[in-house]
Amino acid sequence: MTTSETQIFKVPVIDADRENVKPYGHLLGDDVSKPGLGIPFYQERVLEGENIDFSYRGTATFRTAKIMPGYPPIIWLERHIHMTQMFIGLGQSPFIMVMAPPNQDDGENLPDLNQVKALRFSAGYGLLLHLGTWHDFPIAGDRPVVILTANSDEVVTALSQMQTPDEMNQGDVYKISLPKRLGYEIQLEI
Repeated sequence: MTTSETQIFKVPVIDADRENVKPYGHLLGDDVSKPGLGIPFYQERVLEGENIDFSYRGTATFRTAKIMPGYPPIIWLERHIHMTQMFIGLGQSPFIMVMAPPNQDDGENLPDLNQVKALRFSAGYGLLLHLGTWHDFPIAGDRPVVILTANSDEVVTALSQMQTPDEMNQGDVYKISLPKRLGYEIQLEI
């Protein structure tokens, strides 16, 4: 399929909240989940929350990335079956995530475009993806944003070994080209 045959799938950008994030992962924000963990040292000044369910295969890798402003067309989506990838916005800028819910348990190997959402995460907020959530890398929007990403070493290695942008199915990265596989690219409606 050539680029001229690619159709446009428009997705509005909406603000992330606990409810609309649920199909894709867990919202991380300015509160703690289930406070009350019994660590005795700082009980009068620290509310300890439960562990964040970050899972991965191999070695955990934490990295930062600075994303430049803009609203690029979304032509790639990927998923991870062995990792609950995490993205946390650092600084004062929001970021946008384009996602579709996991569908690997239904035997699906492509995202359902009718379920794609573009969610804007406020500055200082983050997202822990469910296993298998289809996603693109975060988008900055109007201002640069720095993202802290929790990955596995096998994902970072697989991505960094690619010589050119192409589909891939290695190292817990299953990445597809939306124009090639579905005949669409996603554009954000701001």
